[in-house]
Amino acid sequence: MDNTNILKPYINREEVITAEEIKMILDRYRIGKKPLAKLLGWGETTIIRYMDGDIPTSEYSNKLQMIMNFPEYYYQLLLERKDCLTNIAFRKSKQAVINYIMSSKICAVAYYIINLCDADISPKYLQYILYYAQIFSLAVYDTELFPEECLVNNDYIPYRKLYDQMKQTGIHTLEMSGNYLTQKEKELISIVYESISWYGPRALKALGVYDKSNMKISRDQYNNRIITKENLKNYYRELFREYNITSVKDIAKFLELHFQDLRDRV
Repeated sequence: MDNTNILKPYINREEVITAEEIKMILDRYRIGKKPLAKLLGWGETTIIRYMDGDIPTSEYSNKLQMIMNFPEYYYQLLLERKDCLTNIAFRKSKQAVINYIMSSKICAVAYYIINLCDADISPKYLQYILYYAQIFSLAVYDTELFPEECLVNNDYIPYRKLYDQMKQTGIHTLEMSGNYLTQKEKELISIVYESISWYGPRALKALGVYDKSNMKISRDQYNNRIITKENLKNYYRELFREYNITSVKDIAKFLELHFQDLRDRV
């Protein structure tokens, strides 16, 4: 599937991709000039010419910018056109792009969830699971699951960059054969996923709105409204004491008690 149209807002059409940026693509995804051209359905010498100083057309430049800015797009392109490459070139590039995506911890967590449900999840619902996986890691294990701060907005989308990315490229499974997450993290994420899945998005949003109204809101360096990881940890630890939550295995119990508390208060 060609995602050119849906990615338009995220491509800089005023600036033609540079030779340095094309080299970054080649290095990042461990693919040669001729194999990349084949993958894109171009003439074998196209990338070589661009590296030697030829200026890409707007169409070709946009395609290369998409690959540079959206590794998930490149991954899908690689799978769809694998027959254009040798087996060795395909495997090498596939592992490189997976490693690059997984270098972001929040992406590693997100794709573990996506793989659990075989991609049968919306970008918005994924945000709820990420949020609760983060707070349980903070409140029970005293450690963050990923470094991103929780944004405060009217859409209740705490991790906007990842949300926008997945709205643009779509939800797809991703091979995760490496040790991108610990066994402890996988267990936490799996329990959160299984527990959260019993509730619909309207109920989860109502609970999130209620919790947000009781937490301290700060500003990050870009003046975005956020709830810091420290404030998340302190708020939910207090709730855990109130509900006698002592383990990640109590996630279902926590949600049941918290929803009951919400119903009693409204």
